[in-house]
Amino acid sequence: MNWRKSLQFKYLAIVLAAVLFIPISFSFASLAVFMPAVFLEKEQNHPYDGFNELTDMWHQEAEQLKGASDEEIAARLKQLNEKYTGSQMFWVDEVGKSRDVLSYHGKLPKVWTAGYTVTYMKKSFDADPFTVVAFIGGDEKEGFMVIKVDRLMLEPPIQRLGDQYNYIYFVVLAVLMLSFLFLSWFFFRGIHKRILRLKNAMEEKDDYGLPLPIILSKMDEIGELEVSFNGMIRELEESKKRELHEEKIRKDLIANLSHDLRTPLTTIRAHLFNVKKEIVTADGMNAIEAIDDKIDFLSSLIDNLLSYTLLSSGKYHCDPKEINLSRFIRKKVAEWYPVFEEHRFDMKVDIQQDSILWLADPEWLERIMDNLLQNTLRHASDGQYICVSVVETDGVQQILIRDKGKGFHHDSGKKGAGIGLTIVEMMTKKMDLTLKIDSCGDGTVISIMKEI
Repeated sequence: MNWRKSLQFKYLAIVLAAVLFIPISFSFASLAVFMPAVFLEKEQNHPYDGFNELTDMWHQEAEQLKGASDEEIAARLKQLNEKYTGSQMFWVDEVGKSRDVLSYHGKLPKVWTAGYTVTYMKKSFDADPFTVVAFIGGDEKEGFMVIKVDRLMLEPPIQRLGDQYNYIYFVVLAVLMLSFLFLSWFFFRGIHKRILRLKNAMEEKDDYGLPLPIILSKMDEIGELEVSFNGMIRELEESKKRELHEEKIRKDLIANLSHDLRTPLTTIRAHLFNVKKEIVTADGMNAIEAIDDKIDFLSSLIDNLLSYTLLSSGKYHCDPKEINLSRFIRKKVAEWYPVFEEHRFDMKVDIQQDSILWLADPEWLERIMDNLLQNTLRHASDGQYICVSVVETDGVQQILIRDKGKGFHHDSGKKGAGIGLTIVEMMTKKMDLTLKIDSCGDGTVISIMKEI
């Protein structure tokens, strides 16, 4: 990755710009506001160049009027007044009379006395407006002429710009500062959006439950993260495909084995029935019964394996129908009653209502009850007690199976409960039923619940 494209370099550039921005912004604001005004004022032919220049000019004009008549002096002062806009002019002749007062803002005496002249000069010294007095022709006997100009008009151009330009200056400075803040916000907003885009890509899932690939934006640190993210997704996709392929092979193998094992088991059971006729001793009959039990167990295990495979692959379809739960449980208990009686179980049935209706698949529900009753028979033989109940409390309808065995955690010496319970969990979940198992050393309570 090019280091100039990295986020670290861009961030350091912003920090450096922030350090240099304030002094540069002041200079730039000054150039942007005052310099155009200075050039603009020069283009407008501002007549005043400064204090000294005005003083020199006025004395030169007075020197050039040596020996001039009153009409010539008046005409020249009028020309100067038109040239130097905003100025105040007048002149006093040799006998002390005020003559040709032009644009003057105060009052002047008609005849000047020595005392008034001295007072006027004192007030005008270092005052505003700026005052220049020059003897006509350089001779005090010919009189003197006076020009008054506001000091602001004689200041350098920047000082003449006025307060309005100060406001403009601060406005321009504020605009520059806001521009910097906007650029900083824009930079980090871009990073924030890209991170959010990556987060959203992680949350969106495809058909396999994996995140979707993301389109690369820029080749910086986040861009490298996006490349790694896409690489991880490719590896996950390949792993998922391998997993699905292996799962398919495993399920096909279980289905084929289940089918292939049924035929020899049927044959073994048929031959066992014929052998049973030839056995006359008690030990021989016990052995035959033990073999028959193992065949039943193996047949049940094969059925569970096949059912689990079909459920996992989605090929064991659920066909819900309205079932009278009370009648269904009575029928199922009647089927299992001889089996439990043969194993000397005390079997009880408690059905409180006959009007409980469930929407469920009868074949699935029958399979659930067979697995649960079979597990109870295998793992609760120590207690020799089972109670099957159908109850309704607080808006919840339940099938309860209680026993007094030593619990599922106890090693009964008989395996095979795991896959049967897994099938029960899968079937109850797909029929919107809730399975709950409470097991301890004093017994087990299995609940199949449906909210109404």
